[in-house]
Amino acid sequence: MSQPFGLELMAERPAPVQTASLGRRMGSGVVTIAMVLAIVIGVPKLLSWGLHTSFPMAAITSGSMWPDLKIGDLVFIQGIAKEQIKIGDIIVFRNEENNTFTIHRVVKLGTDTLTTKGDANFKEDIPVQYSAVVGRTLNLVKNKPFHLPYLGSVTVFASNLRPQ
Repeated sequence: MSQPFGLELMAERPAPVQTASLGRRMGSGVVTIAMVLAIVIGVPKLLSWGLHTSFPMAAITSGSMWPDLKIGDLVFIQGIAKEQIKIGDIIVFRNEENNTFTIHRVVKLGTDTLTTKGDANFKEDIPVQYSAVVGRTLNLVKNKPFHLPYLGSVTVFASNLRPQ
């Protein structure tokens, strides 16, 4: 049996290689890196703008606010004026002693200072100046802080690596 003219030539040719070009793969990688950077940098910037604070998120690093907030929870912080703070609010304030943030519930309001206490602690904290307050936890339902469980765990892990 004879084959049609040209068919034998096609059978002898190697199959074309199906690979993406190097430029296309690099372009895809650049787009992926750009998207990750946009999320990592853009989301906190957007939250800062929307929540009116320089520190829109914080991780819970101790059990002092248990059961409402647990170690590894990620909370959102909204800026707040001194006049808006009420007893029972969970606030974030800068702890000058060790340059960290503390997230505790307001138990007393004074003229120049306020006093907080962790829900799981037995005693009140030392009073702090209103100027040390960074903000209040974002509450969506009544006085319950909106938090994302486990998303702050990376920060908790990293803070445990830091030399004391």
